[in-house]
Amino acid sequence: MAENPIDSKGAGLANEKLVLTLLRQHAQLSQAQICELANLSSSTTSYIVARLREKDLIVENQGESTKRGAKPVFVSINPKGLFTIGVEINPSSLFIGLFDFNCQLIEKIRVLLDTDRSPENISSKLEINLRGLLSKHNIEYGKVSCIGVALSGSISKDGVVELSSPLSWKAIPLKDMLTAKLNIPVAVCTTRVRLLAESSIANNIDYSNVLYLNIADGVGSHAIIDGNLLHGSTNRAGEIGHIIAIPDGPKCGCGHKGCLEALISGPALAKKILQDIKHGQKTTLKDVVNSEDLPEVIISKWGQAVQQKDEYSMKLCAFIAEHFSKIAASTINCYDPNIVILAGYVTKQCFDYLETAIRETMATDVYDNTSRNIQIKQASLGTEALIIGAAKTAFQQYSA
Repeated sequence: MAENPIDSKGAGLANEKLVLTLLRQHAQLSQAQICELANLSSSTTSYIVARLREKDLIVENQGESTKRGAKPVFVSINPKGLFTIGVEINPSSLFIGLFDFNCQLIEKIRVLLDTDRSPENISSKLEINLRGLLSKHNIEYGKVSCIGVALSGSISKDGVVELSSPLSWKAIPLKDMLTAKLNIPVAVCTTRVRLLAESSIANNIDYSNVLYLNIADGVGSHAIIDGNLLHGSTNRAGEIGHIIAIPDGPKCGCGHKGCLEALISGPALAKKILQDIKHGQKTTLKDVVNSEDLPEVIISKWGQAVQQKDEYSMKLCAFIAEHFSKIAASTINCYDPNIVILAGYVTKQCFDYLETAIRETMATDVYDNTSRNIQIKQASLGTEALIIGAAKTAFQQYSA
């Protein structure tokens, strides 16, 4: 055990973080229990607890004792000690979540975007609405420890958005831009953090080998293999949305033609529905959708039409399933998961059809399929997945 309570500033902060992690895992602990679990001396533990008390990051309560003598004092996290912000940036809105020091969601707000989707405009809207959200809850600006921002695209390790086809962004130094504007540490994440959020709420599910397939504003996949989340050498692992599905097909935001994302993402499907209606397509959607609707709204109405067995909507469902199932089967061949999670607001509207199509395609396209036992399940988290994942990512990087 360490005998000197102050080895260095870095070691002290690392020990503080270790103790806070243990408190989140166990809800509350006595100092003696912290000593044992953290493998720290009593003097070091006392010093750390005192430091955390000064920072208002813990609360202490006297427990009950069955023995004579002083009652034990239990330490737990102060949920109001610090706060974290999770942000999702998509083509139609900013989705902002306020989280306490236990990373529990307090409130979420959605801010609709206008035609100006420039990083500068979005940064300004984020700052204004962030300050308003904090003011509503009487939280001082300095109490925000970090911000996690998630969006669909290729993001470098230093927070530069190299390419986001849904947002039409290229080479945007988003982390530096937001850090300078907000004066708060910022983590910029890909949509891969959805899988982090999903696995964090798992109940008795082995997430050692998971394939996560998402169809929303973009199309992508993420994988945990042998317990490790895959990133790739340039943080672009899993970009199945940019596999060419139809040569010389619709142009994608990445610049190529016929990408899967340009065919079955939410914005692509919404655009197709509006165009087909304009060109005289017979469908019940004609009376319920209009060009001012956001893609997510149009897709929701399409899902209702699927349930009503609208012929056009059913054909569109089959179109999605055909293209998606082929690439899903190929991805299963690559990663060998035991669980496949289907997520995203497009998937939500046709999960049963996609699951059936994937299983049928697996029977013909997946190597040695009969010896596999792959569970296909719908994502547990809905629209909150990205802000939860972004907040947790920032929390892990920056919180005390």
